[in-house]
Amino acid sequence: MKHVSEKLAECYGDDVTVCTTNSFFLPESSLFKKIKPAYEVLNGVHVYRLPFNRWHYPFIKNANKALIKLTGRRLPPYITRLPYILDSPAIKRMMNRFEADVIMATTISYDFCNYPLWRNKTHRPKPFVLYGAIHLHKKITDYNDPALIKARACDCYISNTLYEKNEMIAYGVSPGKIINIGTGIDIPALACEHKEVLAFKKKHNITEDDIIVGFVGRLVKGKGVGILLDALRLLQRHSSNIKLLLGGGTTDYVPIIKKAIKEENMPIILIEDFEESLKPVIYNAMDIFVLPSQSESFGVVFLEAWACKKPVIGTRMGAIASLVTEGEDGLLFTGGDATDLKEKVLVLVQNKTMRDALGSAGYQKVLNNYTWPVIVKKYRESYELAIQNFKMEHAC
Repeated sequence: MKHVSEKLAECYGDDVTVCTTNSFFLPESSLFKKIKPAYEVLNGVHVYRLPFNRWHYPFIKNANKALIKLTGRRLPPYITRLPYILDSPAIKRMMNRFEADVIMATTISYDFCNYPLWRNKTHRPKPFVLYGAIHLHKKITDYNDPALIKARACDCYISNTLYEKNEMIAYGVSPGKIINIGTGIDIPALACEHKEVLAFKKKHNITEDDIIVGFVGRLVKGKGVGILLDALRLLQRHSSNIKLLLGGGTTDYVPIIKKAIKEENMPIILIEDFEESLKPVIYNAMDIFVLPSQSESFGVVFLEAWACKKPVIGTRMGAIASLVTEGEDGLLFTGGDATDLKEKVLVLVQNKTMRDALGSAGYQKVLNNYTWPVIVKKYRESYELAIQNFKMEHAC
């Protein structure tokens, strides 16, 4: 959204205001670090960082632990889910009062995405675009699911993949309000000099014979890091020159990774909280990129790896299988199956020609579909569609 907002201001002269949280970390995270200032203008975009309620997070966490210890049961999902709805009265007040032609919001679980359900009670309802980013790894069995209600109520729904678009149509979202976009990247920003990669490899004791399997993302079990560790254990039986490069933000799962490095002597290069400037070096130091997550709405890291002409491996599931074309620009494995992941990695480890071909095809896919000029144009079209649909509905 940072890129989309700035490009709309730069390329189209649009007046763009972003309203977000004041935390450096994800709003549902137990970690909190306040970002200052509360308001500033960045590259032509007005940015407001507003507070949100999080006082109840430790109570829910501790109560859940106590209940499990006493009874073996967990708190009901409607309670444990509260940190994930992002309760911010300040954001909702701004949506109500701000004079905008259109409002766009993400992600669908957050409370402010309920805007189309209460906007008619405000002094001036506005057209609403929803970028759902729904993780459709599991079928939604209830058509009255809150996420689906929001998706059906908005004026334009942005899907990440054709898989998501078709699923949302099946769930009752009007085809006339869905635009399939995905996300974009800046290919030149992921380039780096070869000497930087060599210096990185020297620093981390990576030799010319080593094959680097890489992951970039949140260092949490839910992103598949645990499966990646299991696959590495299996890979070590086949080759001693395979190393795992993990790059991402610090989480409460990192101690488990460090324990595996220390106690099992696993060949893992762990890069925590790296600067954005190091990202191109990390990707270019890899031979193979892997995202083993079983829950994704898209997977921008695939685009970043492709921008560096790296072959990718992802989970054979909905959105990922819709983005990665198996055998053409990447490989897919059965989610949660460390043995299958190991086999797919070995296929690429043993075939440099295939690695180069898959990486080149992925690069071309990004060039054709996921550069920022292409993406921002589609986003602006989604705003125009929302305004059109809103006017048609309110004219009736």
